Amino acid sequence: MKKIIYGFSILSLLSISILSDAQDKKPTKTGGKSFIAVTGGLSTVGGNYGKGDYYNSQSGFAKTGFNLGITGACFFKNSNWGIGGHFFYTHYGFNNSQGMAEGYKEDFDIDSSTVYIKGQNQNLNFLIGPYYNFSFGKLSLDIHALAGLTHATLPGNEVYLEDGIGNQLIQKKSTASALGLEGGFNLKYAITQHFGVLIGANYNYAKPNFNVVNENRNVNAGRKIDKYNEAIAGIQGNIGVFYSL
Repeated sequence: MKKIIYGFSILSLLSISILSDAQDKKPTKTGGKSFIAVTGGLSTVGGNYGKGDYYNSQSGFAKTGFNLGITGACFFKNSNWGIGGHFFYTHYGFNNSQGMAEGYKEDFDIDSSTVYIKGQNQNLNFLIGPYYNFSFGKLSLDIHALAGLTHATLPGNEVYLEDGIGNQLIQKKSTASALGLEGGFNLKYAITQHFGVLIGANYNYAKPNFNVVNENRNVNAGRKIDKYNEAIAGIQGNIGVFYSL
């Protein structure tokens, strides 16, 4: 009996020791993994900036285009929070140049007109802000809210009135900078310890104020804008590859 009691006492002490040691060893929190990625994809555009109506002075004649960029974040030690950025170029192109030519033809009551677009609806963006990471093994989700600089270009045009007087009308290409905003996410899948692929979506917004220079506009007819201050806003859909530390 004494041996049994002695054995139970030893087992009890061992159990207490093991339980105590297990409580002391709490799970290690790893947090988000810092990464850098190269991305590209579709850029949609909405609002007045995406309209191609000759008779609406707020129309920006932009159309759905593409974006290319670099994004990444540095996460704080053992934390899901980090600081990152998105630096990218967006090209929207020009929507409905034929409609613009038809509008000038009707306004000047001539047989034909030709419009040459000078430049593109495009912008460069340099945005930074907080990132938050959700990890699910090889799969992880980063959400972010960024702000920074957007430098945008509004294309110009040259209009030739084929049988008109003083037949070349010029609107110069314009540039302007404004506060740029972005909110979005990246869903990442780690293929190896350091490399993986991602898919993401962002909503972007900026409202630059363009000053527009016109030349040879002695006749008060036809579409003419001296300023343009409409929001450049739309959704990006991106894919990319990333390297994580």
